[in-house]
Amino acid sequence: MKKRLLSVLAFMLVVIMLAGCSASGEPEKFVIAYLPQETDTKTQELNKDFETKLSEKIGLPVESYQATSYNAAIEAMKNGKADYALFGPFSYIVAVERAGVEPIAEITMPAMADKPASVIVVPKDSPIQTVADLKGKTFGFVDPVSTTGHLMPKATIVKELGITPEELENDFFKDVQFAGGHDKAMLGVVRGQYDAAGVSAMIPAMLEEKGVIEKDSYRIIAGSESLPGTAIGIRGDLPQTLKDSVKEFLLSYDNPAFFEGLLGMPGAKFIEANDGNYDKLRDTAKMLNLSPEDLLEQ
Repeated sequence: MKKRLLSVLAFMLVVIMLAGCSASGEPEKFVIAYLPQETDTKTQELNKDFETKLSEKIGLPVESYQATSYNAAIEAMKNGKADYALFGPFSYIVAVERAGVEPIAEITMPAMADKPASVIVVPKDSPIQTVADLKGKTFGFVDPVSTTGHLMPKATIVKELGITPEELENDFFKDVQFAGGHDKAMLGVVRGQYDAAGVSAMIPAMLEEKGVIEKDSYRIIAGSESLPGTAIGIRGDLPQTLKDSVKEFLLSYDNPAFFEGLLGMPGAKFIEANDGNYDKLRDTAKMLNLSPEDLLEQ
């Protein structure tokens, strides 16, 4: 009887161990979370081609979906529902802290080197001429964890006017809204929904080229400092062999049309990731008293 009991227990232990190996082994698919942005048919086709080639490289089906916000993408990676995403610099550092995301590559953009990463825009005929004129006005940010659509425009205003983050939050604007995407924030300005907005410096020209907004329908009144490139984050608890395979694919991927469709500019490419490139931005976040917890609650 004892031998039989021991055999049953041993069998159950083996089953549990095997089940654990299966649960933590190679995933059945690889999921990309695309962050909120304006897309067209051509961009969708380029994304699909990228996914097909990535699937061939890693030997897994690649699926994708459009996240509703930066927070949604971060939470999806935290909960194991997404494996990979392109992050703005600040949403990347939040993803590292909150979701265990690891940097696997960056997108370098030579055309944006040493140029403002974000801009503050107003309607063409607006009486607003300077950052000081924004006092008492309505303002559209992109997303709480958007680097170029929240953190950098806010830092630009604080530094230029010499005010505290608290003064900006409590007494400066008449009203603040989060549009949910760079294109939506830009359209909000052009259509009169906001008096001004902060967006990625690439967005106005990109939307003009695609015919989404008319040329000269807006003015830029201020620009931020430059930033490191777009960070590519991958879920940290994936098998190392899979992460290595994805990295090899990215660093060898050469499709100028893909980068131009994604970023609206030629010359971009994947390069080795360097987490230290984002330390200056971490310091900026501290200066603004913006912790990941604060942002994810908004």
